[in-house]
Amino acid sequence: MSFFPVTAAAAGAPALVAANVVSPARAAGSGEVVAPVASNAHGKFMETIKESEARNTVVTVKAMYLGDTKIGKIGDEQRLDDVVLVGSGTTDKESNELGPLSPVLRNREAILIPKRNPADTASPEDLANSRVKLAIGTPESAVGTLASQVVQNGAAAYGFDFVNGVRDHVEVQSDEDSDVVRALGGPATAAIAFQSDKNDAKFATIALDENFNVVSTHTMAATKNAKNLEYVQTAC
Repeated sequence: MSFFPVTAAAAGAPALVAANVVSPARAAGSGEVVAPVASNAHGKFMETIKESEARNTVVTVKAMYLGDTKIGKIGDEQRLDDVVLVGSGTTDKESNELGPLSPVLRNREAILIPKRNPADTASPEDLANSRVKLAIGTPESAVGTLASQVVQNGAAAYGFDFVNGVRDHVEVQSDEDSDVVRALGGPATAAIAFQSDKNDAKFATIALDENFNVVSTHTMAATKNAKNLEYVQTAC
């Protein structure tokens, strides 16, 4: 599936340039496609670029890996760039700014823990253990909203005290999924993140049963005010 008719950098340079900040001001027809991408969809976006890279070698794609909340704020200010890959909560809110949507990633939640597992976390119930220092998304973020639903679902199995216990042991909160995962290298001993964040070299993963889990869909779309619309094509 190709989302860009032209996507790779010229002369064999990397097609994807990851950046924390990319200015929205660009010259029209510059041969550059800028894409705000939900940070948990990094891997899927890389796959998409590689698929298109095999077909074309003209334009550079620059990705801003951000939280859904931040991408939504950019949309509120009508500063979205050429393409977005973001969760359904944001695409619903910003529908007036976007063209047709193409689902590209169905994600689920997972509990990630450091390999050394300092809090002996072995099951979702252990998140309420006093030894756990939890990293979680903020309530207004996509990663936090979905994690909150997971915790609420856990109450059916473990009782409402489980919800309060989890909340009491939150050590790190962020709008950014990448920050939630990064906290596992510092103060956090567990994180509720996405299955797409799995990294077997760094973390152990506790899968969540179906009755706990929440499925989220991330979609890609061209923006209606794309500077380089001739280079952008959504697969619908």
